Amino acid sequence: MAGIKGRTNNPNGRPPKNQALTDLLKSQMSKRIELPDGRKVTGKVLISELVMRVLASGRLRFPDDTEDSIISVKDWLDFVKWVYERVDGKPIQPIGGDGDDGAIVIRITGVSDEDL
Repeated sequence: MAGIKGRTNNPNGRPPKNQALTDLLKSQMSKRIELPDGRKVTGKVLISELVMRVLASGRLRFPDDTEDSIISVKDWLDFVKWVYERVDGKPIQPIGGDGDDGAIVIRITGVSDEDL
């Protein structure tokens, strides 16, 4: 049966995504955890500290590790790219253009005045 034009068959809308991975991660990252050194930090603080340590030194030590893990230059570059994409978003790929100003140029060829 078709609905009435301009009226939805689902007036309450789509139910919220309570189990989406992003929502679950946000919830867990906001919780405080105790580290082996006795500090209590949120998951966000811990992740940011680990990310900054890797970016600055190429070394990573997880909270329960006794020694640093050393990553390769390729892994370090991939990690930096991953961080930038998460912080600033993926770079926008240009559709096209002919100049340095980034303007998009559309050329229509094979069209006569009669077609317009």
